[in-house]
Amino acid sequence: MTDKKKEHILHFWTRNLVENPLVFSINLSLVFIFGVLYSFGLLPSPFFLLVFGIFSPVILTICLYHMVSVVSLPNLMPVNMGKKSTRVILSLVDCAIVVLLGYLIFRGTLNYFFFRLLQTVIFPALYLLMLRVLYLTEKTD
Repeated sequence: MTDKKKEHILHFWTRNLVENPLVFSINLSLVFIFGVLYSFGLLPSPFFLLVFGIFSPVILTICLYHMVSVVSLPNLMPVNMGKKSTRVILSLVDCAIVVLLGYLIFRGTLNYFFFRLLQTVIFPALYLLMLRVLYLTEKTD
């Protein structure tokens, strides 16, 4: 019987999102296509805001904070990011901001092109790119 080390669920999600260049490109393309279509009002359904503007950025944010804890970048990371409690609090704050922005867009308070584009394209694409870099950095260590 082999003794396998159990992989953390967030590491599993990150690996499945960004490990393979083709899958990473597909994820980035989906975020870009549906985010732009929602931002320009061509797909005005709240479903696209929910999936690409709230769920996706929240999951990517959580995975990103997990990868920061896995990858050792001592010169680039603030000292306090080494503590798990600090990472959890910052992750919760980031997720709360993402959800609040999504809610304000849904309510119509911030339903401007810039905020829709920021929420559904820029944040998820930026998070995916950062996850890819952190994942590749971890693989080279």
